[in-house]
Amino acid sequence: MSKHSSYSKRIIGQAGIVSWGQLFFSHPTLAGLELPYFDIEAPQPGPKLAIIAGMHPNEVSAMEAALRLKNYFADQLVHGSVSILPVLNMPGLYLHSEFVCPEDNKNINFLSPGDPQGSFSEVLIDSVLNSWAKEAAVFIDLHGGDLREDVAKFVMCQQIGDGEFDNITRSLAHQFDADAIVEFAVDQTNNRGRATNELPWLGRHAVMSEGGANGILDEENIQFHFNGVANIARQLGLTQGAKQIRTRRNIVVDNFDKIEAPVSGRWYLDIAAGEQVSRGQRLGVIKNLYGEWVADIIAPFSGLILMIVNHNIINQGEWLISLAPTPAGSLE
Repeated sequence: MSKHSSYSKRIIGQAGIVSWGQLFFSHPTLAGLELPYFDIEAPQPGPKLAIIAGMHPNEVSAMEAALRLKNYFADQLVHGSVSILPVLNMPGLYLHSEFVCPEDNKNINFLSPGDPQGSFSEVLIDSVLNSWAKEAAVFIDLHGGDLREDVAKFVMCQQIGDGEFDNITRSLAHQFDADAIVEFAVDQTNNRGRATNELPWLGRHAVMSEGGANGILDEENIQFHFNGVANIARQLGLTQGAKQIRTRRNIVVDNFDKIEAPVSGRWYLDIAAGEQVSRGQRLGVIKNLYGEWVADIIAPFSGLILMIVNHNIINQGEWLISLAPTPAGSLE
């Protein structure tokens, strides 16, 4: 067996330039896994675009955007090809699994670039990135809004210190109309393991979008993902026509930190996803089961709220808020 798993397809339908069916990987760890896929092949040559969604299978707005993009490219693709995996975490789909793949209880999102000798999730992301998407000019990972979280509309990309390469990556990320664009700094170490963090170090362009809340299908978030990918396709020359105009703030930041719960209890938020906060501002309060005050959660620096847990019941050590320092802020 080669270092990376090979894959095969069972076509179950075809209409015009679109085919769809089931994707299988040869690795024995992935035996029995069937992933739905779409391939759209233009009549003229050009770059390949690889799109995945459903790494976290409650993030339904991102998955719906992937489905709609299939129809869009069926009508609009004039050069190159687009391959779409609309549901990556199939083992967790009907279990409504939060964050993890139930085969090994690991979060696929932090396992890139994968490991062909690892557990199920590590083998899966290795097979996707290093086999299925190997020839893609750009890899796009659509996310946002698990059952207990609310996520601002933002997009991530990783800088590696190569000016020309980084300019292309940034330009791809800026095709999304976002509340924030996280251009991860070259030397950051606290946000690693996402495909968008790791592929650039291998010379491959990747972006990741976040937008959604609480496993709810939401048209505004669907369009956020859809329009960003459509704009990237236009930039790559896969499609023609005007790009969607950006109207949101598109604040550029270079990292974000997680704020965790110091104790278990009831969680009452003072802020919302997408809101800008000041150092020392109260972000929420934790109370005990009797409704008595236990702790205030205070902003350690000025920044932008990217993600929040908005479920009332939280556990000690659990992630509550992702906060990105804005240019005027500091990580004091």
